[in-house]
Amino acid sequence: MENTKINKSAARVMDILVLLSEKDEPLTISQIGRELEMPKSSTFELLNTMVERGFLETNPQLKTYKLGLRLFEVGAAYLFNTDLHKEARPYLESLMVRTGETAFLAIESSGEIVYLDKMEAPSSVRTTATLGTRSPMHTTGLGKAMLAAYPDAKVRELIGGKEFVQRTPKSIGNMEDLLAELEATRKRGYSIDDEENELDIFCLAVPVFDASDRPAAAMSVAGLLRRMTDSRIEVCANYLTEAALDVSRRLGYRHDRLFP
Repeated sequence: MENTKINKSAARVMDILVLLSEKDEPLTISQIGRELEMPKSSTFELLNTMVERGFLETNPQLKTYKLGLRLFEVGAAYLFNTDLHKEARPYLESLMVRTGETAFLAIESSGEIVYLDKMEAPSSVRTTATLGTRSPMHTTGLGKAMLAAYPDAKVRELIGGKEFVQRTPKSIGNMEDLLAELEATRKRGYSIDDEENELDIFCLAVPVFDASDRPAAAMSVAGLLRRMTDSRIEVCANYLTEAALDVSRRLGYRHDRLFP
């Protein structure tokens, strides 16, 4: 490794991406240059190139930079080849077959959920959620399932600075109501989205854990509200919990429950 030649420009590009990924807010060119001890002239050229290619986005008014959509697309290509996606996909398909509803897999990214995979039954509802898109955590069953796996302090850290977007009249509107709902989720064993993200859609979800007992993702089943009777919800919740536990164990999780 000592004789390996390192391209300085390539290394600086990667350093910039790592730096921005670790920051909660966009950075100016001066902040980036200072943190990485890079000359302003070369930093400017690299940033402009990365913006042009879509790996960064810039705010012309504030003159700040943040990670761009193209970087997510590259990352998504990696995610589709990870153990998480490979292990979860057969279980999503099984959930779709057993429930007759749409099954989803999502992860948390920057305090939002990102849809990684879904399996749609022929007779199931078609939701607006598409792969690679984001949704607020507080309006979705998937998001609330992952949040419920964290202590309240972590929940505040993740989304405390975000606006409580109202996707529908039923969307949760403040942190206090969200924390109360997360406590109900832990006791219930699964989260629900009762027309909170889309009207006429009911969703229930559970977290998927990794070997470190951290929520790596969440799985859900979504269907038309009118079909989701209490008995049907109970059946779907049992299937979901069973599937999420199996996937979690394949990722190294060693417990027999999703919530204590």
